[in-house]
Amino acid sequence: MGSRSYLSLNKEELDHAITLHNESIVIDSSVVAVIDYIAENMWLDDVLKGGLTATNITVCMQKNFNDALKQLINYTHWVEKFKDQVLIIKKSEDIINAKKQRKHGIIYGPQDSAFIESSLDFLKIAYDYGLRVMQLTYNWQNDAGGGCRERKDSGLSIFGENLVKEMNKLGILIDLSHTGDQTCWDAIELSKDPVSFTHIIPRKSAPEQPGGYAEWANKSTNLWGDFVKYSKQRGKPDDILKMCAEKGGVIGVTPFFAKKAGKSTITDDLLDQLDVLINVVGIDHVGFGSDLEFPNSITRGCYIWKNPTKIDVTYFTPMDKSWGYGWLENMPNFTKGLVARGYSDNEIKKILGENWVKLFHRVWR
Repeated sequence: MGSRSYLSLNKEELDHAITLHNESIVIDSSVVAVIDYIAENMWLDDVLKGGLTATNITVCMQKNFNDALKQLINYTHWVEKFKDQVLIIKKSEDIINAKKQRKHGIIYGPQDSAFIESSLDFLKIAYDYGLRVMQLTYNWQNDAGGGCRERKDSGLSIFGENLVKEMNKLGILIDLSHTGDQTCWDAIELSKDPVSFTHIIPRKSAPEQPGGYAEWANKSTNLWGDFVKYSKQRGKPDDILKMCAEKGGVIGVTPFFAKKAGKSTITDDLLDQLDVLINVVGIDHVGFGSDLEFPNSITRGCYIWKNPTKIDVTYFTPMDKSWGYGWLENMPNFTKGLVARGYSDNEIKKILGENWVKLFHRVWR
């Protein structure tokens, strides 16, 4: 595909992109979304404006099982309160219904298995409350295996092997986005079902210089360490990506690490990453995962509101502000980019959501 920018579309192309976006199933495969009180409704309004049919939301992180279960219950109560706008996704048909009913579907998808406290019985309880996607590990070692930031990846533990088998049995999609390479290999080989990487970029094309949201994260905390090193750790090598695709899996490309240094837009840089990924695994195995943390979007919005003259000095602002601020109401920009790159309507619908629906249908029993 070409490298044309979404900003260069003419009116006819723009109209076509918007029409295509509105009629497509659009899935964001990784979001840190709902938070307490009024902010959850701000997030819901945001994704509905952006035409998103469903999102895989991060839940149960850094919690023990009791607190994680309380969180799932609270989310479920919130969904019931606003059931005219939102529903919990437990099977692939729910996504189709969400589109037809013009609602937004939320998928419960923890980015770590630590909250089940090495108990497969706890996993079953979480499944009963709606959990349908789960990462085996986050960045670091846990009881299941090695994370991508560990100096040495141990691979799947005995518990990790049993966890993979139980997830297969229940019908929970295995996510390996933050998982170490050897543990990824072990999980893909062992799993009877396809697996996923919900929010990564190819390791070989990870930007060598920081230039986007992750650069802001570096400046704000010491959590991530060196950006280039972490972007490479979070990126996955071609052989693992190919193995995932060969088993029927789907890989969500993320804008989190996509921004290159310079004045390019993050949307166009994201499309560069997508082009690379498609060349590795093919059009039927790619999707989109923003890795957007909506609580941070609110913090950024408040800062900008109070300090409008300091944006370019103390707060990183990419040219494509919709991603830098973290508002998914501008999700149509991604579809515009796909049109600009010359993807067909059928290919665009696959990338936006159909590939994920197909995978969910295969795994969720």
